[in-house]
Order: sequence, then structure tokens, then C-alpha cells
Amino acid sequence: MKALSTAPQRGFTLIEMVIVTAIAGILAAIAYPSFAAPLYKARRLDGISALLQLQMSQERWRSGHASYASLAELGPLGERTTSPQNHYALSVDQAEATRYTLVARATGAQSGDTACRVMKLQTIASQTTYHSGPDERTANASADNNRCWGL
Repeated sequence: MKALSTAPQRGFTLIEMVIVTAIAGILAAIAYPSFAAPLYKARRLDGISALLQLQMSQERWRSGHASYASLAELGPLGERTTSPQNHYALSVDQAEATRYTLVARATGAQSGDTACRVMKLQTIASQTTYHSGPDERTANASADNNRCWGL
């Protein structure tokens, strides 16, 4: 009769694989917010640049008209209702003789940028102010607003 082999077995058990998968999942959950923040910040530039382009279009329009324009009146740029990379929906919420309000609302993946979901550029009598917030009714504090606008 031959003796049983006592050579060690190779490989991983199911329990070891489950533990490794759980640890990887926990690490990914911790790392994701750190990874997402720079993405939101980079995409925010899409909305900011679109608002600044709309601002320039408004000023060009006003130089030849009695009041500022609606989005449709701005011509080719006004026909575009989203930012160039489609991260923000654009609108002119107010357009009068001495004031206008331009708004960029985050859409798609960018809507996860909770603090800077809505960005507004408002001009009243040649004074431009920048506003941001998680929604239409809530405005950010000054420090958060500056962070959203990169000021």
C-alpha cells in the first residue's frame, strides 16, 4: 500500500476570493468620490464657457437693440440649448432692457455635482454676478460659489 501524498495544494478557496472581492469593493467605494470630484470640476468648465459665450452674444445683441435677447433671438448660438459637451442645459431666464440672467443646469452624469448643479450668470446695469447652487431655490455660500465658478 502506498502512503498518501501530503503535498500542499495550490489555489484559492472560495472564502478567500469573497474576502478579496469585498476588500476591493470597499476600496473602490472609498476612492470613487475622490475620483469623481475632478471629473465634475472639469465638466463644470463646459457650462462656464457656454455661459460666457452666451454673455458675449447678449452684449453683441444689446449693442444693436433696445433690450437683451431671448435664447432663440441670439441666432446660431441661441439655437443651441445645451453646452458644447452636453453637460448642461442652457437658458435665458430673464432678458430685459438693463438686465439678463443666463442659467446652466447640469444634466446626465454632471447632475451628480450636487453643490454646483445650477450655475447662473446675472448682469444688471453692467454689473455681472455669478451664482451657483444645488437647485433653483438654494444658493451656495460665498466660498462654495467661488469654488463652483473657479474664482
